[in-house]
Amino acid sequence: MENLESVLKPEHVLLGVEAASKPDAIKRLIQLLVDGGAVKAADQDAVFDAVMDRESRGSTGLGEGIAVPHVRDCKHVDGLVAAFGRSDEGVPFEAIDGNPVHLIFLILGGSGTSEAHTQFLRTLASLRQHEHFLRFLRDAPDEAGAWDTIKEMLESLA
Repeated sequence: MENLESVLKPEHVLLGVEAASKPDAIKRLIQLLVDGGAVKAADQDAVFDAVMDRESRGSTGLGEGIAVPHVRDCKHVDGLVAAFGRSDEGVPFEAIDGNPVHLIFLILGGSGTSEAHTQFLRTLASLRQHEHFLRFLRDAPDEAGAWDTIKEMLESLA
């Protein structure tokens, strides 16, 4: 995979996501990408619509409290970009196990990123088998601690 920090930047990590629904959570993570300069504010609604269109074909709630909403060939981003959010309350995400989601990775893949997008998705999907990383992410005291955990996790799983 390309350099992690070119995909998921430290400023694209948010703890304490307050969202009453899947759309609320996705909007919050897209806003994080807008605030960090990875998505233009003018494209925010189109990106949201693309993510929700993908969700309408099947929830990306993987179970074990993890969701990975994503869009391929998103014309509103360059390269592969991602955001991470943690919800302490949990978000109803229509996950396969029916449980609320606490750890959300949003991935937006621009044109020509299909292979990197697929690799990143596979890596994140394998998280369910790594309870120690999940526990560290759930227990991270702040965004910097969550970022360090994500970085270590992705480097070890790559």
